[in-house]
Amino acid sequence: MARVVTMHSYRGGTGKSSMAANMALLLAARGLRVGILDTDIQSPAVDTIFGVTAGPGTGTFADYLVGRCEIEEAARFVPDRNLFVVPSRTGFSAINEIMTNGYDVGLLNEGVTRLVGSFSPDVLLLDTHTGVNTETVMAVAGSDALVIVTRAHRLDLAGAAESVALANRLGCAQRALVVNMVPEGAAAADLVSQVEKAYGSPVTAVLPYVPEMADLADGHVFVTGRPWQALLAGYQEINSVVLGEGI
Repeated sequence: MARVVTMHSYRGGTGKSSMAANMALLLAARGLRVGILDTDIQSPAVDTIFGVTAGPGTGTFADYLVGRCEIEEAARFVPDRNLFVVPSRTGFSAINEIMTNGYDVGLLNEGVTRLVGSFSPDVLLLDTHTGVNTETVMAVAGSDALVIVTRAHRLDLAGAAESVALANRLGCAQRALVVNMVPEGAAAADLVSQVEKAYGSPVTAVLPYVPEMADLADGHVFVTGRPWQALLAGYQEINSVVLGEGI
């Protein structure tokens, strides 16, 4: 049975998409079949991170939303990985149509169901748009686990509080709260204590800021290049939570 995991951050720039990509690679390295659906049509990232491109007979999540393709036709399989990716969009035609005419938000859950039925992933990660909107609520409500990504910044942490409150309202008990891109010299233990006290939700991982993590322009995902032990340990801990290990 597939586990559907929503990746969410209240604000942009938290490193959520690169975290999702690295989590996916580590899960696939364990022999699990993994998929990533990029639902962020405003600011897509997963296609760039994995270097997948559009081609004849292929589509995107946005194309599926406007009826130009089936969701299964949008899946791209990453070479030499037990992993498939559904890009959010390529170009602007589909998003222009969506912005003008809207779309049936129920198609999100339908697409997830069809991807699970067609490709039988062990884990399907949903990379969502920032903030709280209808799509976010539907994604979280239909997921088995939620990963909330924030930075150690007052505004970001305030937004994370809304994400935690949303998870509480929707009854999403299985979640990972991750503080990412923590500056060198910050006291991780003090930060964890502050966050847990403020939100009543345990912190799964505190991940350091690593300059190389911000440079994904060459299409290489971080953990396949120069792994850093602190990041890898954090990603593994997040994966353990979303898989329900030890619960």
